[in-house]
Amino acid sequence: MTTERQRMARELHDTLAQGLVGLTMQLETIDLLLVSQRCEQARTFVQRAMTRSRATINSARAAITDLRTEIPTIGDILVAIETEADHFTTATGIPCTCCLQTKFPGEYHEHLLRMVSEGLTNIARHAQASQAWIQAGGENAAITLEIGDNGIGFDPAKVTTGHYGLLGLRERARLMNGQLLISSEPGKGTIVRLCLSLERGGEDGRKAE
Repeated sequence: MTTERQRMARELHDTLAQGLVGLTMQLETIDLLLVSQRCEQARTFVQRAMTRSRATINSARAAITDLRTEIPTIGDILVAIETEADHFTTATGIPCTCCLQTKFPGEYHEHLLRMVSEGLTNIARHAQASQAWIQAGGENAAITLEIGDNGIGFDPAKVTTGHYGLLGLRERARLMNGQLLISSEPGKGTIVRLCLSLERGGEDGRKAE
């Protein structure tokens, strides 16, 4: 519970605090441009501020939903992921397709759903994508969950762990004894892939059934 509260505190800081700081800086720039009667440039910054405001609102709503969402049961996890994708599409206008061809062990359900939520939030905040997807499959006592987009991408080698919302994803993977792989290039979208070995079990080290 303490770990979850810390994660949510960090998420709210990253969404609300950073979003409001960015908006304040843009409004200060707009004010200076209006004083010097540079209206066209001011209008450009107004549009940027509007975009940032919408992204901040969407991120805050996602964080609130995250707090309210109950851990899904075994029969509900696939539906919960698809519902998360639908909410993402409704909030952002970005189509998100789902192809979920596996069953998830019960002890992973909360982490997987939170990871999907965090991954989609990252797409909304950073990717500038026109398409997103979630795929999952299982083979040879292993599960792979993939969250991808066709957005602007980035160079993973130039991004520290705490940026682009990757910290929360890495923490989730660690708690499931899984491996998180980030595949991205500037202009070529991003794929976040979680690889889990069912033989290694969940947080308590038990083998998943």
